Amino acid sequence: MLVITFVTFVLGLFFIIKGGDVLVRAALSLNKATGISHIIIGATFVSVATTLPEVFVSIFAVAQGNHGIAVGNAIGAMITNIALVLAISLAFMTNMVKRCEVLFKTLFLLAATAVVFLFCLNLWVSWYEGIILLSAFTLFLLYSVKNCPKPNPPLQQPVQNDKQPLEKGIWPKIIAGFFFGQIMLVTGAFTLVEHGERIAHVFGISETVIGFTLIAIGTSLPELTTAITSIRRKSGGLAIGNVIGANVINCTLLFGASAIIGDIQGESLPVSRETVFIALPVLLIMTLIAVLPILIKGRTYRWQGGVLLMSYAAYITYLMIVQPL
Repeated sequence: MLVITFVTFVLGLFFIIKGGDVLVRAALSLNKATGISHIIIGATFVSVATTLPEVFVSIFAVAQGNHGIAVGNAIGAMITNIALVLAISLAFMTNMVKRCEVLFKTLFLLAATAVVFLFCLNLWVSWYEGIILLSAFTLFLLYSVKNCPKPNPPLQQPVQNDKQPLEKGIWPKIIAGFFFGQIMLVTGAFTLVEHGERIAHVFGISETVIGFTLIAIGTSLPELTTAITSIRRKSGGLAIGNVIGANVINCTLLFGASAIIGDIQGESLPVSRETVFIALPVLLIMTLIAVLPILIKGRTYRWQGGVLLMSYAAYITYLMIVQPL
């Protein structure tokens, strides 16, 4: 029975990874079709696509009453995105970043993280706080889309005839990618939550720790895949924009939707004291390490990646030794 549980859990991870990969490919195809810059596409379309695994997992978890998995997945995925996914990108390449392209999104991320911390101080996230977070997500998305740079018409005119067949053929693939990717994500998310809870019970581990570790890492694999691809293609802006956008979405859409669904189920979203006073401060410190050099110097450094990776290893070790969260 335990073997079947593990196999099914891994199968859920496969659907999550594959679904996220399909969505990322569709988002990158959108980049090719529209000519939007990598860092903008990363902070909007790719980040939304790669964050859907976390969103689906947390929504399914709250709907089934597994609040520990929902909260652990949300915060754990944000920590994983910053201290593992982005850290790998920072450790292997340095980037000059246009401060104007990331200033709003970076400040928005810091503000959203601080707001979530304040909302969690009473150990609950209520439905009206969820609505505030969903409104912030809508504002973020509208601003990002509105400020996407438009392709330069004069540069496209000489090759318009050559590009036309490719553009006609690529849009059905983009739509199909988003459709089938989401189906795989829904299937994988349901499986992860169902069998992640069973694994927690078998080994006597809290659901929150399972959410912080196995499920958070599993749902962050699409972002990790994007980061590795960015390193290979020497496009660090995509990874930076993706992580910033993904964590904004985790703070706003994920927490907001989970709080509202939790209220519909009969109670607000509960948050443990350890999560509020340990996990969230750790997340905020890691975020500052990642973004301050970008805001101040307009670039990233390899030492940031090393510090974040060591911090992540120390935090995961702490979770496994001192539990439950």
